[in-house]
Amino acid sequence: MTTSHSRPHHTPAHADDAHDPPADQPPAAKKSATKHKKPTPSQQTGQNSQAQVAEKHQRRQQANQQQALANQQQQAGQSARPHPTSSTKLADIRSAVTTKHNTVFLLTDPNGDIAAGANAFGLYFRDTCFLDQLDLRLNDQPLIGLLEDAEAGASCVFELANPALDLGGGRTVPKERLGIRRTYTLADHITHAIQIRNNDQEAFDVEATLALSAQFWDMFTIRGMPLGKRGTLHPPKAAGDKLSFVYDGADDHRRTTTITFSPAPDAIDGGTAHFHLHLPHGQPVTLSLRIDLADDGPPDEGGHTDHFTPATEHAQHHALHAAMNATPEITSDNPLFDQALHRALMDMQMLTTSDHGDTFIAAGIPWYVALFGRDSCISAYEMLAFQPDLARSTLRVLASYQADDYNDFQDAAPGKILHELRVGERANLREIPQIPYYGTVDATPWFLILMGEYIRWTGDLALYQELSDNVDRALTWIDTNLHHSPSGFVDYGSRSAHGLANQGWKDSGNSVVNTDGSLAQPPIALVEVQGYVYAALQGIAQVQRLTGDDMRADHLEKRAAELQQQFNARYWLPNTDFYAYAIERDNRLVQSVASNPGQTLFTGIADAEKAALVAQRLMADDMFSGWGVRTLAASEKAYNPLDYQVGSVWPHDNALIALGLHRYGHIAQAQQIFTGIFQAATYFEHYRLPEVFDGFARARYNRPVHYPVACRPQAWAAGALPLLLQAALGLTPDAAQHTLHIRRPALPTWLHELTIKRLRLGNAHVDLHYQRTDDMTLVGVIRTQGDVTVQIEY
Repeated sequence: MTTSHSRPHHTPAHADDAHDPPADQPPAAKKSATKHKKPTPSQQTGQNSQAQVAEKHQRRQQANQQQALANQQQQAGQSARPHPTSSTKLADIRSAVTTKHNTVFLLTDPNGDIAAGANAFGLYFRDTCFLDQLDLRLNDQPLIGLLEDAEAGASCVFELANPALDLGGGRTVPKERLGIRRTYTLADHITHAIQIRNNDQEAFDVEATLALSAQFWDMFTIRGMPLGKRGTLHPPKAAGDKLSFVYDGADDHRRTTTITFSPAPDAIDGGTAHFHLHLPHGQPVTLSLRIDLADDGPPDEGGHTDHFTPATEHAQHHALHAAMNATPEITSDNPLFDQALHRALMDMQMLTTSDHGDTFIAAGIPWYVALFGRDSCISAYEMLAFQPDLARSTLRVLASYQADDYNDFQDAAPGKILHELRVGERANLREIPQIPYYGTVDATPWFLILMGEYIRWTGDLALYQELSDNVDRALTWIDTNLHHSPSGFVDYGSRSAHGLANQGWKDSGNSVVNTDGSLAQPPIALVEVQGYVYAALQGIAQVQRLTGDDMRADHLEKRAAELQQQFNARYWLPNTDFYAYAIERDNRLVQSVASNPGQTLFTGIADAEKAALVAQRLMADDMFSGWGVRTLAASEKAYNPLDYQVGSVWPHDNALIALGLHRYGHIAQAQQIFTGIFQAATYFEHYRLPEVFDGFARARYNRPVHYPVACRPQAWAAGALPLLLQAALGLTPDAAQHTLHIRRPALPTWLHELTIKRLRLGNAHVDLHYQRTDDMTLVGVIRTQGDVTVQIEY
């Protein structure tokens, strides 16, 4: 059944193994990769012109290259203070209280403390921990935590109480006579307020101490990478109401943390501030800290020095942050779902970041507060129905870093979209290849998928014209990869000694495994990557038709059809009625059962009859945990529910799978996944979906099991619920024809009514109301504004 409504238009594990040459790079190529920045007009969001941004990046690159050369002539490890042989802090962060504002983020324990050396807690800025200790004590005693809350995103609050305090002279203050409130607020500078209220009937004095430390460890060191070159860490410097920590890095960057106290401490001993406090009955006493961070780079040939603080590029960050708040109004009859969806949208806004001329969504806190190619594309794709401006910003920034040349160290090849960009000391010293690093096989087709889908939602052909050269070069990279691939499909294999062994979305070293538990050997052609390529070719073909280039559109569609035929013939396993995980070295099929084939469905590459069998296999007990589809079947030898990508559950993976199931008409299975992921979200703090959780069966535990070091929030996990909702609502855009198709709308059983207002299609807006009755979901068009037709297909 189809009904129409219209109204006229009014007003982001390293491997040291050297693999076979990848298909995208001829063995003889030894050029260096350079960053490509295509000038564009200034945007109304207040961003710098692309030409200015290009100059800044070129200047930084030249300075870094000069510094790297100079560092080769220096001795390693110069330091005014000895450093431990290892600073690895990669530990359980499940208890972390997390806040973020632009380039700054903070992890504390539930008391608001940053305990020295215990974990990855700290205050971070630009891939560096600028404060790794901030411990509050009263009379040398830690406090009792009562409540912690970081729901606001850029601020957090802690309610604490005192233990029993010995005041001397035989006098003791019983526990819980003091109410202590700690707040952190992250903005252009960081503030920390400590308010102490004496609820005892008598006044008394206490000694408060704040122990602070800053070692300025690089994020990669904290994540467990062996120590590299270190610069000079100066002793703490106290002067009046200020305490400063300074590190002159081996990369010639000076990094500074300055704490300003109010009132001034009675004494500062090394990095510890001492306060003698008189606490009258019922009158709060407040200690305030202002924390300023700075990262000053070396001067370039013209004498210019980059100076970075949390206030740098405030306007650019604010513009995207504000845009991310302009999402449709969504309400339902399920308050828990409304809260979980609101949390997801807030987390995406929280992850907005602007650094060195780039504005983007950081991949996740704490490990991936950086620009990633694949993560950025998928996150923006998940948000297209709710905030297409994110896709436009993402496409521009990724295009600006598209590789121009071959470079083994960075796994770069002409036309590739980056995997990851870092800006800390180890990146500046070229100790890591993330400068940027291009070791990803799927960011490039995802860039094209995002472009095509963005135009379907917005009709913004101007952006395509602006980035058409980048699109062409991405398509050329796919052609080059296919030309050199021994399997005939897009594959990968690292040329960098510091590169990733696996370069799909499952990029841990043990993720691509055979049925006997052995690791697949490169070159590896992942099953879902072929679907990405198919969707990329189809999407850009549609864009070409809109520009009037039917000949090129025909060519791309023909290539897509040929790929689809070859794919279904080569990857299908008749003995298991499932697609192979990958093709590895010597054209061997990797036949283990994994979630990857599920992602072929949303791309449309799967034959319909095979898609039905894939849907059935995905929902079998060894794959579907009850919370979501596992990354690897529990029946596989390598399965481990506690491991990162061989048995765990990833929300974004499930959202893409559910979208595909819905598109192929497998509504019941899509609803099962939607239900599992949503219900899992309700068990996590603030209803925040983590990057990943463990793969234990729901029948075993009545709540999802935490993965100890999962990012929370994480961008594509935050985007999972929005994409699952888009699938359930059946939203299919066609902005070029001013038509919003609603195909097979199907709310899950726990969602009976839902209203969405100000849903954008091109320059038009639509208000819709969904109501579930028995096994059918009806849709009413409340209002349209602008030139738009709504077609509902039940």
